[in-house]
Amino acid sequence: MKVFGFYKSKKYLQRVMFSIMATMVIVLVSSSITNTYILEKSVKNIQEQSNLKVLSQIQYNLSYMNDIITRLSNFVYRDHFLIPLMFNDDLPKMDLIRGHRQMSNIMESSSFLHSMVIYNKSQSKLYGTSSSLLLDGGITDQRIRSMLLDPKQPQPTNRLIPMSLEQNDGLIDTFAFIVTDSLKPFTKNNSAIILFIKSDWVFDSLQKMNVASDRDQGLIYIQTQNGKLLSSDPSAPFTASQDQAKVNELVLAHKINESHSAGFFIGKLSGKKEMVTYMEDGLGTWTILYIQSYDKLMGEVNQTRNQSLLLSALFLLLAIGLSVGLSYKLYNPIENMLKRIRPHLQSEKQSASGVSDELLLMSDNYMRLSEKLSEISSEQIVSKYYIRRFLSDSQLFSDHDMQHLIEKHDLNISVKDELLVCVLKIDHFAAYDNSITGASKKLYNFAIINIAQEIIREHYLCEAVEIRGDHVVLILSCSDKGTTLSFQQVVRQLREIQQMIEHYYHISLSCGISDIISQYSYLSTAYTQALRFSQYMIVKGFKAIITSDDIQENLGSKQMSLPDSIEKKLTEALKKGQLTNAGNELEKAFSLISTFQYDDMIRAVSNLGWVIKNASSEINDNRIVPFSVDLDYIHQISQEKETLEEMYLSLLSLCAKICENQRPANMERNEMMLETVKELIEQKFPDINLSQQSIAMSVKLSSAYIGKLFKENYNMSITEYINEVRLGHAQSLLEQNNYTITEIMDKCGYANQSYFFRLFKGKVGSTPKEYRMKKSIS
Repeated sequence: MKVFGFYKSKKYLQRVMFSIMATMVIVLVSSSITNTYILEKSVKNIQEQSNLKVLSQIQYNLSYMNDIITRLSNFVYRDHFLIPLMFNDDLPKMDLIRGHRQMSNIMESSSFLHSMVIYNKSQSKLYGTSSSLLLDGGITDQRIRSMLLDPKQPQPTNRLIPMSLEQNDGLIDTFAFIVTDSLKPFTKNNSAIILFIKSDWVFDSLQKMNVASDRDQGLIYIQTQNGKLLSSDPSAPFTASQDQAKVNELVLAHKINESHSAGFFIGKLSGKKEMVTYMEDGLGTWTILYIQSYDKLMGEVNQTRNQSLLLSALFLLLAIGLSVGLSYKLYNPIENMLKRIRPHLQSEKQSASGVSDELLLMSDNYMRLSEKLSEISSEQIVSKYYIRRFLSDSQLFSDHDMQHLIEKHDLNISVKDELLVCVLKIDHFAAYDNSITGASKKLYNFAIINIAQEIIREHYLCEAVEIRGDHVVLILSCSDKGTTLSFQQVVRQLREIQQMIEHYYHISLSCGISDIISQYSYLSTAYTQALRFSQYMIVKGFKAIITSDDIQENLGSKQMSLPDSIEKKLTEALKKGQLTNAGNELEKAFSLISTFQYDDMIRAVSNLGWVIKNASSEINDNRIVPFSVDLDYIHQISQEKETLEEMYLSLLSLCAKICENQRPANMERNEMMLETVKELIEQKFPDINLSQQSIAMSVKLSSAYIGKLFKENYNMSITEYINEVRLGHAQSLLEQNNYTITEIMDKCGYANQSYFFRLFKGKVGSTPKEYRMKKSIS
């Protein structure tokens, strides 16, 4: 009951739970119904295709049987022993005997023949082979005449005609096949040969197809033109006259609708649903039917449907359980919010039961809180406004006015004690500004202000305000606890603020602390001083906390620019490509710059950039092939880099690029000459006379000079390099196994075999023959 009461009291939870539950139920039921429908449709389609294949085979069998009988009938009709029986008016006894004997021979040669009768129109007499025709006192004769020789009902020729020749109960026991000399329907005015085909021969084909197809759930029928159903099973259903009429009606209706000789439909026969597949026999006489019980055929489908419904029911139970669990999980944040809100509510506790749902309750309280927050926010906006005015224009306020505003807006500023201003400036501000969105910046500034106030207020009164987005200003004053402002205590607290902000938000802060002031009117001056001190982070580095004592040397410096000698030596070093000297001069320059005042530092770094750029331009003007160094960035270094160390490294990197590209012209010429020497050796190594002297003559230089230059650059003599090239080609030729060693020596420029062997073994460690053998084995 407690659980039920819990859910009953949670109106929004009820809506969520019932919505999820209804959705799951609808999806599961729809899925189950759709799957069952698709399965039933698939089974019907498969069954239809299968049935039509079977009927196609039966149709082929009937056509083949008809073809066999037609060939036999043509042969029999032309038999000269049987012609007298058909056409003679006065039949001699010997012709009668020969005719009966020939009919007996034909009967013996054809196993599917039941009997054979010849009708002579002149005599109006039937001659047959069966004993019943001869001995039953004319009963069979009369039955044949009444069924086949009725002038009111002419019979088709060359077609199987179902008959009850020996049965009195109307069952089909034979098929008559009439052969005449005319294509017109047969009457007693035409002589004819009548072949009676055993019914088993026809029906056995149907029965075998049914058994071969494993179709014990249905029966195959032959439907005649008058709608009569013929079956191999004497006790087959649907043979009653009303059933035959119904089947005939359904088949004709479906043929008319589909305009096709074969088809498939489901209809009611004898009060039950039956699946009927039909196909014409191809001769225009019969229709082959395959009738199956719909319930038996769909037994597996129904079983599958029942299993699906059972599984759906199980899944529904599981879905209900999941719906409850999922709903409560989704509702859990709302429940947690309500737990936090309710202890702070008063009137809501009594009226909560009358609220339509929890969200409305939260919405009402949100509106009330919003009104309260707007009041608080308005007061905070006004307070922040006056704090900013104090910092920017404190000299415009009298002490009386400032005290009045401080008391009126309840600012945490002492009205009788000393004051101190701290500036917390965000390091790497350009990267921070580009990577953080506006909403996130507000959040970070809010966090910095709150954390700073929480830490500072442990010892001092503190008001904080964000200015220009890149720094936060703190106004510190003594509290009523009798404390005094101490730089040492303030630095410890600022260090704690830096560490906490960096730990939680990965934001680095540099701090500037003003001197202690005793009057409100000096607040603007103190703020300007603290902001200026924070700029000396350029010397002290990131996360520095700077007071006037820390930069006393800078504040007292009178030097405003670098000595000309440093700039001159830097220019000379760059022009000579001497990176070490250029780096030394840069280091001297920045050592001096670090003692300047802030504005002079920026100006001096900018001037250094101009010196480097001008030196690079002069170097390029005097070169045949100018080098490419991007110097446009040099003017932005003093604005984009925040510390002297970063500026120094950026300028040193530019100097390195200039020196790397500023090599002496004779060095370029020497490299070109040495490359030419190496190309000559690669081209002429087969020449036995190739030597250092011949190469020197080719390049128009002395042998000693070219040899010394080659040795200095490649740590080997020209002769050693020639042998390296020759032996390398010799190794390649030995691996090919196409040349003798003498031919290889000749191709590689060696005339002395022992000299070649000694050099080769010194390089490879084996003789040429051993080398070739090892390579061939491997």
